[in-house]
Amino acid sequence: MNVHWKDKITEKIPEAGKWVVLSLSLIVYAFLSVTSFLSTAYFKMDYLETTYYKRDSLLWHLLAACCFLFFLYWVKKKEVLERISSKKLCIILLCYTAVFAGIWSVVSHAVPSADQAKLTECAAGFIKGDFYNLSPGKYLQIWPQQLGFTAYLEVLFRVFGPFSYSAGEWVNVCFICLEFYLIYKITDLLFADKKVTNLVLIFLFGFFPYMFFSTFLYGDIPGAPVALASVYCFIRFMREKRLSYGISAVLGLGLSVQFKQNNLIIAVAVILYLLMKGLEQRKKVCLLMIALSVLSVGILDAGVKKYYEIRSGYEIEGGVSPLMYIAMGMQESDMAEGWYNGYILGSFWECDEDFERSAEKAVQDIKDSVNNFISHPAYALKFYYHKTVSQWTNPTFECLWISHFEKVHDGPLYPVVQSIYEGKLHRLFLLFANEYQWILYACAFTGMLSLRKKCTLDQLLLALIVLGGFFFHILWEAKTRYVLFYAVLLIPYAALGCERIMSALKTDFGIKKKEAAAK
Repeated sequence: MNVHWKDKITEKIPEAGKWVVLSLSLIVYAFLSVTSFLSTAYFKMDYLETTYYKRDSLLWHLLAACCFLFFLYWVKKKEVLERISSKKLCIILLCYTAVFAGIWSVVSHAVPSADQAKLTECAAGFIKGDFYNLSPGKYLQIWPQQLGFTAYLEVLFRVFGPFSYSAGEWVNVCFICLEFYLIYKITDLLFADKKVTNLVLIFLFGFFPYMFFSTFLYGDIPGAPVALASVYCFIRFMREKRLSYGISAVLGLGLSVQFKQNNLIIAVAVILYLLMKGLEQRKKVCLLMIALSVLSVGILDAGVKKYYEIRSGYEIEGGVSPLMYIAMGMQESDMAEGWYNGYILGSFWECDEDFERSAEKAVQDIKDSVNNFISHPAYALKFYYHKTVSQWTNPTFECLWISHFEKVHDGPLYPVVQSIYEGKLHRLFLLFANEYQWILYACAFTGMLSLRKKCTLDQLLLALIVLGGFFFHILWEAKTRYVLFYAVLLIPYAALGCERIMSALKTDFGIKKKEAAAK
């Protein structure tokens, strides 16, 4: 009897897990759809990175909705999605993306600034044997999580020469194309529906913010496609049990975290997915994959640090406590609620750059913020509302601001480029991106709604990652650039939603039924 009940419970857990992911996703997507429909968060193109809000135009939204529905109607009537080859459309998309992102890298004359500049300086120094930034109190001792991406830059600079910004940007173009390709492949794998796959490719044609990020020399760009490649391989491994997919999945997950430590969100989502698959399929290989994934993340992190400790002679210590990011994420900022406000560095120096003391201070500051929120619930609600919409309703995701906020470029800007940054083309881009964003969120909601009756754990993996990113950045430091990766992961669900909308559209308006009745 006990064994019987254990089996019953084991069978119910994956179903309960799917229900939780579906329910939370519907709530989150509905919230994003409504808030992005009502208002837009945006930046002025200055150094301050201050978030402003403006109420959206109902007229523009209605016009965009009508155009979008007419497009879907035309596509269904002409059977475009059925007739066009997904592979050919994907090739066209990748060529178009490479040309767009590549041209932008050339004509924008972007120069790495802020953290980008510091990381390129660190990597160039390593090539010359200069490990100053690994010495106590310096950049990589304060932010040791940046060491993995610095190692990548060092390899890049050894191949193309120190401070080869253009080479780094062209490699970024390849990574962006790889990410779009992987979204296409994952969609085809999850839904096995040519129409949905083609709709994903069509959506990607209009996702300009990612293409503009080709100038951004930071861990976000290489980390995202490597993480998606790992996700793809995990799904293939769980279906086919091929060793090559298992090895690629585990190594890719560890490597993606080295590029960008926030990819630990994806690692946690994958571990939860594997736990559910293990209960669903009753296979112990899932536990083995979880163990290997944890080892991959831990060993690669320890290995990179040890490598640079041996080369530099400096011991790499804890740096800033992660709790300080949570503490800062609960504070006011001139930029927006929960954004960067200088708290971390100031507090870290106040604690004499001691990891444990900084963690203790962060815990106390978190408690103070929690008590303040409890005492003022209306303020807390307003704070987290603004913190969330400041990240998710900015349709550009800082893609233009990131290469222009200091207005320093290594060459003259063409009038058209200047217009994209601050002129009429900038306003046109903002208008398009704003309409694209709320339609994306609304279609993702529709797609998730269509999965409520029947779906698989595989189909909800991307949604689980999005939920992880959404709730993580409610707690963590806020920045609209941070949620860009999760917005892209909504596209497969948005495409599914479009397919459901198309199924509901009538292309004959009852003419055939009337003709049949007349006969």
